Amino acid sequence: MAEILVNESQSGAAAVRRSPWFVVASAFAWLFGVLLPAVTLFIELDTRMCSQEFFDPLPNSFQAVLVACVPLANALGLLASRQRLVRVLPLAVFLNGVALTLSLLYALVFLPLLPLSLIAILFMGLGLLPLAPLTSFITALIVRRRLRQTAPRGTPMAKPWLGMGIGAAALLAASTPSLVTRVGLQYAVNGPPEAQRLGLKWLRWMGSEELLRGACYIPIGHNSMLPFTESVSTDEARVVYYRVTGQTFNTLPKPEHLRSDGFFRWGDDEQGGLFVGGRVPGLSLASSELKGSVDGDAALAYLEWTMSFATTAEGQSEARTQVALPPGAVVSRVTLFIDGQEREAAFAATGKAREAYEKVVQTRRDPLLVTQQGPDRIQVQCFPVVKGPPMKIKLGFTVPLIPRDEGRAAALLLPTLAERNFHIEKGLRHVVRVESRRPLLAPPSGSLEHRPDGVSEWLTALDDEALSPPQAVLTVQRKGAAATAWTEDLLDAREYIVRQELRQTPVALPARVILVVDGSGNMKEALPEIAQALSFFPRGSELSILASLDEVEELLPPGPVDEATLQRVAERVRQLPVVGGQDANSALSRAWSQRAAQGRTAVVWIHGPQPLPPFAQWAGTPAWMISPAPEEFLDVRVGEGPNPLAVELSKRVPFRTVPRLGPLGQDLRELFTSWGSPAPGFHRERLHVAGWEPPPDAWKTSSHLARLWAHNEVTRLTSTASPEAETQARDWAIRHQLVTGLTGAVVLERMQQYEEAGLRPVEPGTVPTVPEPETWMLLAVACVLVAAFRWGRGG
Repeated sequence: MAEILVNESQSGAAAVRRSPWFVVASAFAWLFGVLLPAVTLFIELDTRMCSQEFFDPLPNSFQAVLVACVPLANALGLLASRQRLVRVLPLAVFLNGVALTLSLLYALVFLPLLPLSLIAILFMGLGLLPLAPLTSFITALIVRRRLRQTAPRGTPMAKPWLGMGIGAAALLAASTPSLVTRVGLQYAVNGPPEAQRLGLKWLRWMGSEELLRGACYIPIGHNSMLPFTESVSTDEARVVYYRVTGQTFNTLPKPEHLRSDGFFRWGDDEQGGLFVGGRVPGLSLASSELKGSVDGDAALAYLEWTMSFATTAEGQSEARTQVALPPGAVVSRVTLFIDGQEREAAFAATGKAREAYEKVVQTRRDPLLVTQQGPDRIQVQCFPVVKGPPMKIKLGFTVPLIPRDEGRAAALLLPTLAERNFHIEKGLRHVVRVESRRPLLAPPSGSLEHRPDGVSEWLTALDDEALSPPQAVLTVQRKGAAATAWTEDLLDAREYIVRQELRQTPVALPARVILVVDGSGNMKEALPEIAQALSFFPRGSELSILASLDEVEELLPPGPVDEATLQRVAERVRQLPVVGGQDANSALSRAWSQRAAQGRTAVVWIHGPQPLPPFAQWAGTPAWMISPAPEEFLDVRVGEGPNPLAVELSKRVPFRTVPRLGPLGQDLRELFTSWGSPAPGFHRERLHVAGWEPPPDAWKTSSHLARLWAHNEVTRLTSTASPEAETQARDWAIRHQLVTGLTGAVVLERMQQYEEAGLRPVEPGTVPTVPEPETWMLLAVACVLVAAFRWGRGG
């Protein structure tokens, strides 16, 4: 190639165009300086081959545009020098300077890959692709020399320095966010505490959100251009992503530069695993319908959520989601549609159900798995979702209602998607239909219809955000506060019944309340409501307020409070400098240390999503979790999302989720004013039939009351930490067909698979259902006919 350059410099323009060297150089320039870099750019944008295997040469769209300028500049220079286009010579010279800088810098970056490229040329010619920057640089030199020869005699030749300088500045500007992100991520993961905080600050200020999200799928050290960087795992990058942005990485789709629909497809590494994981390209929620029946007098409801999943990608995908349940709710039915037929689940110990699911996933068959992931949270996994008809599942929930207005009404909360690995199109709506024999009051949206059969029906279509509390809270009227509800026991209807009574239970006033406020950026709108609710804090309790920021901030030390103190600390809460996503471990550790020496201590944790590994900053279980725990732990969620820390806390402390029935300030105000006064609550117990007579106003309800009692009993037995009690609790859950902390539900495709796993699906006649409107009408007509028949015989 040097001979080519020398030959051209020694010959006149006319002579060179007639020489064989000119023809060879032209062919080389067009083939390796224009066509090869253009094809390389297209292949990388389509497949992200280099990003997945080595490093990301195009971390953003601006950088891709700059790289595209190189073959365009070479082509323009070749045409201008060949056709003697004097008018475009200044532009060609300027772009040639840009091409010289960009191609040289990229050639240096790709230099370590040259030996591998020479070997890979023998394999389908793919080794030519990493050579594109070097060949582009050589072509830019050829174009530069030809442009000098093309200029008319006596015409001053423009210098390429302007183009070279602008090209270098543009590449530096395009690379700065990428450089800051990579270096900041290294500091945030591998540095000492001070360096970690500095790395987080730089990432929040100048980091690339898309590149950081991409590191949550591909280890950053694996695709870094920086030779001094250490490998950062995807788990570490996901923690940093939350700390920087305040949201989980899978709330947004997988970055475009990591899509998998090119020549090389890399699959879902978390398929069949324990976590929801990252978004799967092409996988989406195709339809969603939530229907239910409410029994206001028994203060319970049964809901069925039917979802279908579809994909536009090739191969097989697994749909995974965590569903946040209303407080106290339990999954009582799991169904998978196979060839249009409903297949019921087998309920078994969690480990046994998961083992059966994972075994079938490996053979690429049709399983569905539902397990519990902490208090009021389940995980759903179904496989395989393929191109064609959507995969359809149905989940049934037995839900207790929350007493309102001294028990004269009750509130129903709906389940919601807390975390997912699939996409939801903007136009998709969750179709909701809820029926009640008692009047429904003030539905949040949609239409309310009172049918001729006396049933109230709520119809609406909600987007995913509106499905979360407190947006979708339905209130139903009850017969009266003194009503008793009962039903036959599911397992032994002849010997036992389950009774529920509404009781006014005194709520003790805590001696000390420790308020732990999440300092994440998504809490900004909640701070004024928290501050406003503080004015209702009971004066008879001591109060401490901690804020979980990059470092724990004590807003109020433990002690008695008065009006002036509450006003002062409320202003501090309003002005809290929330940012990114915060780790609550340190703040909760401080709360444990502030436990009252005498009297009951209540910790109130107000927070957004917490997708961080629990106790990660300590080796094993921290000492503060082994020390005596507060007598009560109240979990107040602001928005939905994963929370592994809450799962661990629920195993070690008296954990209770505060239901979100309205604005946050209103819910906190009701919590504060409930201390020290009676509060309505439903008490359930199992009684022997002998010696019990239902009161005249007792309401006979469905078997869902027995399921709620069984769920409470399983929770009580599990909390005793006794192996015998745990065995009994697991047996209760399996016999009542419930998904609990000890049991899961799995649907397999064939009976042979159940037999191999030692499982047996439940009988279809034992599962609960939601009556369709036509069924209600038929039942009403049947009752009328029976009454008329009896009246006729009596006459």
